[in-house]
Formats: sequence, structure tokens, C-alpha cells
Amino acid sequence: MAIIQSVAAWFGYAPRDPVDGNQNAVRTVTKTAKPVTFDSAMTVTAVFASIRLLAETIASMPIEMYTKDKDGTLDAKADHDLIKLLRYKPNKRQNRIEFMEQLMLNLVSDGNAYVRITRIGEKNSRIISLDIINSSNMTVILKNDELIYRHQITSAFSRDFKESDIWHVKLFGNGIKGLSPLQHATKAVAVADASDDKITSLMRNGAKPTGALMTKGNPTAEQRTALRNEMASLTSGDETFMPVLPLDMKFEAISLTPSDIELLATRRFSLEEIARMFGVPSILINDSTQSTNWGSGIASIIEAFHKFNLRPYLERLELSMLTSLVPRKDWDRYQFEIDADAILRSSRKERVAMYNTEISTGQRTPNEIRRAEGWKPQEGGDNLYMQLGFAPLSVVAKQPPPNQTKDTSNE
Repeated sequence: MAIIQSVAAWFGYAPRDPVDGNQNAVRTVTKTAKPVTFDSAMTVTAVFASIRLLAETIASMPIEMYTKDKDGTLDAKADHDLIKLLRYKPNKRQNRIEFMEQLMLNLVSDGNAYVRITRIGEKNSRIISLDIINSSNMTVILKNDELIYRHQITSAFSRDFKESDIWHVKLFGNGIKGLSPLQHATKAVAVADASDDKITSLMRNGAKPTGALMTKGNPTAEQRTALRNEMASLTSGDETFMPVLPLDMKFEAISLTPSDIELLATRRFSLEEIARMFGVPSILINDSTQSTNWGSGIASIIEAFHKFNLRPYLERLELSMLTSLVPRKDWDRYQFEIDADAILRSSRKERVAMYNTEISTGQRTPNEIRRAEGWKPQEGGDNLYMQLGFAPLSVVAKQPPPNQTKDTSNE
């Protein structure tokens, strides 16, 4: 069995254990429609829209830090310097939303996000700044079972950091680095980018096909050059040009038309494939072919989007905040929560029905409901309530009928 696994790893059919050295794996895909870089990929609207949707959605969610009691239950919001930093301004240049958008941009595109941690105080116990280092400027090096994070500041200058100085968030991968979604979807992105280039070329060329001038004679080189210059507008230039061909000469198109190569279908499929790559429902990046899902179906789509795509990102971020930014001895004392209730918020009518049930069954107090709605608490609203007309059937059977009363006239 071990031999089979070794052979599979050798031929690239299974993940390999990391070895000492540079962990920035280079994956070369030769059979692509065109070369793909981060900048060129972001010009594909489906890629840009998918990354922006994930980045802006998660960045807009509030972050809270809670203390836990001895049973592991959330007790109260923590009054901690770290959450004040994360909640408002993680560094001198960015507020929370800008910080999280940049972090998610790196994580979603490269599969890795790196944040430099600046500490001060006794034993460097207090974090005063969190600065994102873009993934293309970071090299991860494994040496003697220790990780070195090398920040390439300029072409001639770099700086090394220890594991404790970097908050590294990664997608699934080999345990040291996450796999890059863009890198592993190069073919799909290249097809989409090439399709855009084809449309751009057609529109710039007046949608004229390339072709050849056919004649029965044998023109000389000078005649061919003169004809080529004179008839160039057959395949380019002003759309109103009206050529007059010499006798016994005709124009034959030799390029495929957009319908021949099913250009529109290719673009539509590319949108769906790129959305699939990022785990984003295509309707959420304005796929008009899915417009029939708007209405009652959109709630189910958003719920599935949260459960199967956003939730793994949120869990990953919450746990990495705890393990990278909080001392190990305090892991059992605190818990981070990224609140996704805003995107799952039901309609006003549904919320009123839910709140009524929660109050009447003693699950929440009226003031807890008011705070959830952003309203001021009211006096007397901190009590739990329970309906009294609910009892076991055996107790109800012992009660006298409503119209039967005890006669006390002779007493």
C-alpha cells in the first residue's frame, strides 16, 4: 500500500508532504487559451464580481469577541483591546471593512492571506497593529520543521518573520499553504478572457470577418499589394465603406463568425464555471439566465450560499483569529463570532411571528428582542414570560368543567 501511495505522489495523483524549502509551489498550465495573471483575471467580470461579492459580504459582517464560562458557554462580550482593534481600525491606514476586504481579496484569489502582527508591552503581550501583506509579496519557507515568512519589500530587500509574527489564514491545502483558486482554474479564466478579447476585436473591427480576395488571374506582387491596401476596409475600418471589386474578383470570408464558435454560449458557460469555482450562485453575480429564481427562491439560494460557502470562510476566520492573535493559555476563555444574521435576516412579518413565539415560550425577553431590532430597552422588559394555559393532560382532566361551580348558598 505504501508503494502505491508513493507512486501516486510521484506521478502527481495525490497530495505530497511538504519538504524543506520554498513552499510557493509553481503550477504551470501550458494548454490555456491565453496566459493568465491576477491582473488579467480581474478584468473578467465574473471573476471580479465573485471575489467582490465574497469580500464585501464578509467585510460587512460585525465581529465580536465573547468570554466563556467554565462550561464553555458564551457569557458576555469581552472588553479586550484586541476586539477594539478588529472592530474599528486594525491599522493606521484601514478601518475594519477595508481591512477585511483586502484580507478576503488575498484569501479568495490566492488561497492565502498574511497579516503582520505588531506587539508591544511586557512579553509583547499587547497587539497594536495588524497590517496585511499581499500574497504575491510573501514567500513561505519550511526549515527544520519551522516556518519562515519572507516579505519581499523591494526587488533587492526582504524581511523574514517568525510564525508568531504572522497571522496566516489559508484555504484547504497541504497544511502549510492553501491552494490558489485562480491558479487551479487558469483554463476556465483563460477561456473567458479570450472570449472577451474576441468580442473586443470584433467590435473594434466593425464585426467584419477576415477573408481573401479570389481572382482567376495571377496578379503580380505589386498588384497584390495595391489590391490589399485598397480593399483593407473589407475586413477593418469604417462600417460605411463600400468597396468596388475588379471584374472576376470576389471576397471569401475565412474566419469563423461568432455564431459559428457559439461565442455567447461560451461566455455564458464561462460565467457559470467561474461562479462554481468560487462557490458563488451565478444569480448573485447577475446571471440573467437565472432570473426566474428571483422571488421566493432567492431566500433558499442565500441560505445555501451562507451554509455551504460563507460559513466555512467565517469558521476559518474565527478560529484563526483565536489561535493566531490570542495566547494559547486563553483559548478556552474567549471566542470570536462573525455575525452573519444580517444576510439571513427574514422579513418583518416573519420576524414578528418568530419573536412572538420566543417571548411566549420563555426563550427571550422583550428587551432582548428590542436590542436585536436596534431599539432601546424598556423598563420591565428584562423578564422571561411563559403562557400559563399549557399543562399536562392528566392535570387538565382533574379540573372541574367551566360551568360547574360549588354551591355555597347553605354554608
